[in-house]
Amino acid sequence: MAKEPRRFVALWDAHWGYERRHGRTVPLHDERALALALRFIRDFNPHELILGGDMLDCGAISHHNDRKPGRVEGLRLFRDARELRDRVLSPLEHRGRKLTYIIGNHEDWLNQLVEGNPGLEGIVEAEHLLGLEKWNVVPQGGHYNLGKLTFMHGDQVSGGEACAKSAVLASERSVRFGHYHTFQAYTKVSTVDSHHKHTGMSIPCLCQRGPGYGKGKANRWINGFLYGYILDTGHFSDYVVIITKHTAIIHGKVYKG
Repeated sequence: MAKEPRRFVALWDAHWGYERRHGRTVPLHDERALALALRFIRDFNPHELILGGDMLDCGAISHHNDRKPGRVEGLRLFRDARELRDRVLSPLEHRGRKLTYIIGNHEDWLNQLVEGNPGLEGIVEAEHLLGLEKWNVVPQGGHYNLGKLTFMHGDQVSGGEACAKSAVLASERSVRFGHYHTFQAYTKVSTVDSHHKHTGMSIPCLCQRGPGYGKGKANRWINGFLYGYILDTGHFSDYVVIITKHTAIIHGKVYKG
């Protein structure tokens, strides 16, 4: 009898944190989109869970806000980390579930903070700030392989509107990544061996789709996440969930955030 495939879920770009907008502190994360993803995870009960980076926004220490105190008024790094830990990370830490956290470029700002302030070493890095003792932590710029799938944050992928193609051509693997906050797919099949094929997917985000720093410009951002199945052979089937108006239909069930 064939062994049951292992189930996995991967989330990217929650950007848990806040920004100043019109004199108010407003969330960058989308709590309803996250709640929908967490509800599905409870039902699906994956064997593996992958957080693909930029789960914590770190806007309070962003170099984009350097010497602009009005932009960081009211922002608190430790508050954001505590909220992400309490509302997202802790509910995901089920016994027997393999957990992987890929450091994104936003979380890497914490390492840059330590480089400029060595006395903070062991305090503010993502591993310590978020309490990732139960997680396999992949450094920024790194990747995680699950069967024949490769997961990364995506900041090392170029290409813009052709980012999925760029990821496949650069890695020569089937790759899933975030960072671009949108859905995009590309397939490459070898001209000399039709069995040699790779797919690339840019996976949607779980943050607000119209942040104030975008200044109202049009973008390609959508909400969503990835789930799928891995066989012992490494072969896989995976599916992108698109969240529209905090609603998604998965396996015929309507999920609302």
